[in-house]
Amino acid sequence: MNLTDLNIPLIFYTTFIMVVWFESDIVQTIAKIFNLRTLLKINEFEKYKLEIDIMSTYPDFLYTTRPGYITKLLSCPICLCFWTTLIGVNLLIYSFGYQQWMSLLVFPINYICSLTIYLLVKKLL
Repeated sequence: MNLTDLNIPLIFYTTFIMVVWFESDIVQTIAKIFNLRTLLKINEFEKYKLEIDIMSTYPDFLYTTRPGYITKLLSCPICLCFWTTLIGVNLLIYSFGYQQWMSLLVFPINYICSLTIYLLVKKLL
């Protein structure tokens, strides 16, 4: 199996994560199904959305109400794409036994492709 055989699916997997996180309400739905409303602050989010900003998304709500590095990472598409791509590429490189410098070649391609595809899908939605 070649590195490219899993590199292209990794690009689309990263894009999928970003589309699901930023463009859907999957977190709220899963929280309601598994009764995680209090843990994920879904009731606060719904109240915030009704009273303050009806166009707010869950990632924006997290960063607005609890500013910090992790919530900034979760609310910024560029940041989230960077870190998910970095983790995915390094796992891919290590799992195939390639040398670490290979990730320096693969990472920029994956990052730019993932972010571009996400922005195109966002524009289409």
